[in-house]
Amino acid sequence: MHEIKELEQVYKQELLKSELEIKDQTMNNLASEIHDHIGQMLSLIKLNLSLNPAPGLSETKELVSQVIKDVRNLAHSMHTDGLSNKSIHTLIETEADRLRKTKHFAIYFESKGKIFALDNQTEIFLYRIFQECINNTMKHAHAKNIFIELNYSLPLLSIKISDDGQGFQSHSVEEGLGIRSIKHRANLIGAKLHISSEPGVGTSTYLEVDKSNQIFHGD
Repeated sequence: MHEIKELEQVYKQELLKSELEIKDQTMNNLASEIHDHIGQMLSLIKLNLSLNPAPGLSETKELVSQVIKDVRNLAHSMHTDGLSNKSIHTLIETEADRLRKTKHFAIYFESKGKIFALDNQTEIFLYRIFQECINNTMKHAHAKNIFIELNYSLPLLSIKISDDGQGFQSHSVEEGLGIRSIKHRANLIGAKLHISSEPGVGTSTYLEVDKSNQIFHGD
């Protein structure tokens, strides 16, 4: 009976791992499509606008230039190759700036303590968890404010993402791929994870990783 449960657990782990790999590959493909196709089309629009001397188009030209920049940043944030050799602090701060420019939410970013590096794979996993949390907030929370806090206290790094959205009763919500991937990624890098939510109050996700207990040592 015990062996059957272990096999079931291994099967679930492998199934989720495959789902995450497919999801990452899909994001990479989308990132390439956004960068190559949509980016190219926007560049052509910018070129056509630049050939028109009408003074009333100057603001439109500036907006198109900004959209091109935002699209490229978005593509880089989605593609795994674009995350390599960037610290989790830089990745999250850059994404916070990008989200702030959308004006859909008020974004509050705070970093405490002296910044230190983790191995690249761990930082990519942390960033993917962060992206999933933000994605869940955008899709479900109806929040007005998002709070992001990084706390460096060697050897620990903690990340807290919270919002003032509608929240949910954790025990009554079926876990989708988003929550499961957050938990699985946290488990893969040995991070402590706590997700708390309350209807009408919002949701908070807390991550803590120990630099001295890193699982990946490739970098």
